[in-house]
Amino acid sequence: MSRIQTEKQQNSLNLMGELDTHSLNDLWVSQDTLFSDVTHIDVAKVTRVDSSGLATLVYFCNQYNLKLTGISPQLQTLIELYDLQTVINQ
Repeated sequence: MSRIQTEKQQNSLNLMGELDTHSLNDLWVSQDTLFSDVTHIDVAKVTRVDSSGLATLVYFCNQYNLKLTGISPQLQTLIELYDLQTVINQ
């Protein structure tokens, strides 16, 4: 069972749950469908992100020209620690 859930609302893909090594496969294999007609990823309901989850967000933002919204203080800290402010569209 996936630890991450997705929900499309207009031009937003909302992620809910844990974004980690164990949950990335579902996003990865369905990315073309998930990100069609999407302009941003809302991560407000993501409860945990590990380094592989962050790397995947970076890839999706760059590959599909997406912005991240709903960034928690913990995720913002990770973004800053890895110096990704200019890589991830916010």
